Amino acid sequence: MNRPGKLGPGRQFGEKEESVARVMVWPLSRGSLVVLAAITALGVAGCGDDTAKTTPEPSAAVPTANAGVGGPKTSDSPSSPASVPASAPAIADGRHAVYLTKLDVGAKTLTFDKIDFLTGAAAKKAYLKQNPGETDGPPNDYMIVNNNKLLRTLPIADSATITIVDMSGVGGVGVKKTTLAALPAYFAADKGAELLWHDPFWLTVKSGQITKIQEQYLP
Repeated sequence: MNRPGKLGPGRQFGEKEESVARVMVWPLSRGSLVVLAAITALGVAGCGDDTAKTTPEPSAAVPTANAGVGGPKTSDSPSSPASVPASAPAIADGRHAVYLTKLDVGAKTLTFDKIDFLTGAAAKKAYLKQNPGETDGPPNDYMIVNNNKLLRTLPIADSATITIVDMSGVGGVGVKKTTLAALPAYFAADKGAELLWHDPFWLTVKSGQITKIQEQYLP
């Protein structure tokens, strides 16, 4: 006989256990439904976001009817190189020391390599910079500096004057006038692989044309 207040091994204990089980199952099942409902809601919301993103919003990046594809580029575009004026001269007007590299008599053009022909204090300063152990300036008080091998071509003016060194004079070194047509024969006497002549020349440029060609004597 069972004692009052005690659960026996029979049905009363099973009914209690089943009741407890029902109490435990109900909140879990409801919680599962709540979680499932939340996941479903999130899934619907996520689909709604993706659908909204497929419609592009108007922005400045969208080509307009005025700009269109192939319209003018802005100045800060990385693909736009810095422009060089088409009218930029090959060399400034003035007198320049050069090495001659090519002469086209028919086209009346001269190609040259600009150099720095230094004398006096400027020549000594450049010479000592290249020769730190020296104390005197360069021999014969001149120095040629050519740090830029850029070649330039300019037309020769019809009225250009040409003078070359004349070593046949009685008084020693002199100069004499010559013509454009006579220059190739003169250069043929000592034409190098890269230069037309071993000594430099001075070119006077005015309005983009060579108006004077003068050979520089070197001892």
